[in-house]
Amino acid sequence: MTTWDELRVILIRLRDEQPGDLLGFPNPSHREGQPPPYQITLAPTAVTVAEDLHARFGDSVELTVGALPYPPGRPPRWPHVTERPAELLSPQQATAELDGPAVVRSGHTLRHGLLLRNHSGDHLKIPTNGQLTTAVVDPATGEVVGGFAGAQALPLITYRVAPGQTERIPLLTGTASFTPRLGYAVPPGSWGIRATLTLGKDLRDSTQRRTHVLPLIITA
Repeated sequence: MTTWDELRVILIRLRDEQPGDLLGFPNPSHREGQPPPYQITLAPTAVTVAEDLHARFGDSVELTVGALPYPPGRPPRWPHVTERPAELLSPQQATAELDGPAVVRSGHTLRHGLLLRNHSGDHLKIPTNGQLTTAVVDPATGEVVGGFAGAQALPLITYRVAPGQTERIPLLTGTASFTPRLGYAVPPGSWGIRATLTLGKDLRDSTQRRTHVLPLIITA
């Protein structure tokens, strides 16, 4: 039995029985796999699965748990790039608040809402891919410590907010850790959600980006 033959059996079992653990993996339906190493991305909570795969297959698998490589110390496949923070959202232009408290379990994903109220005299146009993907920050220092690590669809959906009106914009907050000192998931505690909005027509226009930090509670 080849390495791929053994691995594909395990991937099929995980896909069918623990689908939330697998974020990215080679298609186990193919009986002939590509040469190793096989690249597998697991959820931030699936450290035990990573331990087992590494023990069984060693360097024949290239494992990522959340956003970080497994085992610890291996160079990441795609180093995380943190953009320079945008300017703060001006309260004269708009104010933002959460649509209720933001509470999520460590290693899991929160789908929530941002209530954006337009205080300017112009219509605001906020282009998104259907939602705003936030970063988890240390509220004391502003350091980005985590966020969403999975794949997303990329439809262009623009939210429009008329002067004096409020619009609810969907938020996506992941708790995969971006820094090894915290482990593979941002641990329980009081953190911040940094939401970055583009207040213009073009997502690529960095001059129109504004940021706002909101409270986040991560539980065990």
